[in-house]
Amino acid sequence: MDDKFFVGVKLEEVEQPSGLRGVLPVRCYDLSAITAYFPAPAAKVRELLPSDKLKPVLLTPGTALICLTAFEYREIADVEPYNEIGINVLVRYQPAMNIPLLPVLFPQWFGRSQFYVRHLPVTHEYARDGGIEEWGYPKFLADITFEDLGESVRSQLRAEGKHIVTLEVEKLPTRSQRMDIYLYSVKEGELLKTRSEMQGLVGLSRSRGGASYTLGDHAIADELRALGMGATAVGRMYGPQVQSMLHKAGERLAL
Repeated sequence: MDDKFFVGVKLEEVEQPSGLRGVLPVRCYDLSAITAYFPAPAAKVRELLPSDKLKPVLLTPGTALICLTAFEYREIADVEPYNEIGINVLVRYQPAMNIPLLPVLFPQWFGRSQFYVRHLPVTHEYARDGGIEEWGYPKFLADITFEDLGESVRSQLRAEGKHIVTLEVEKLPTRSQRMDIYLYSVKEGELLKTRSEMQGLVGLSRSRGGASYTLGDHAIADELRALGMGATAVGRMYGPQVQSMLHKAGERLAL
C-alpha cells in the first residue's frame, strides 16, 4: 500500500438536507475488487442510459460493454466495513465520434474510463443513504457475499429473497498501479460526473474468458437477461489489495 496516497487530500465536511453528515472524499484504506466486462447489443444497452448525450463505448460496431464489479470494503473512513456491487455501462459523454474499440484499448486517450452507474447495491444503510443523497446513486440494501475459491473469487448478489447475479473472476498476477475513472449518475435532473481514484495491487487482462456470471430470478436479473449479454468476458480485473477515494461530483451536466 502507498502511504502517500491520501497525503495532502483536502477534506470537506458535508451535510445533506436530511441531516446526514459525512466527509469527502470517501477514503477507503483497504478493499478488494473483481471486475468483468461482458458484450451486449448496443441498441439494447442504450435503453438503460438516462440521456442520449451518454453514448455506450463500442467494442465493435453494434456491441457495447456491461461492467460487473464487486467490492469488499474492509476498512473505510467514518463507515463500518461493507460490500458493494456495481452494474455499470462503459460510456462517453457527447463524443465527437464514437469509434469502436479504441476507448477500450486506450482509455487514457479519451479522458479515462467512464461508467454510467445503473445499479449499485450495498450491504450498509449509511453507504446506501450517503450515496443516494450526495450523488444520486441507485443504491439499495442487498446481501453480497464473497468466496475465495483459490484460483478465482466469487461474489453473489441477492435482494428481497431473490438471486440477482453471481460473478466469478479468475485471479491474475498483480502489480502496484494507479487507476482513475469517472462515474455518471443522475441527481435532480442533471448528470453528475464524479472522479474515483484507486491504487494498489491490481491485475488487468483484455483477453477473452476468465470470468463468468449467473443470473437469478430478481427483476434486475431479468433486465440483464433481456440485454442478451454474452457469456464470455472480454476483459477482467483482479484487485486483492487496493485503496480508493471517491470525490465530490466535479461536474453537473445537462441530460
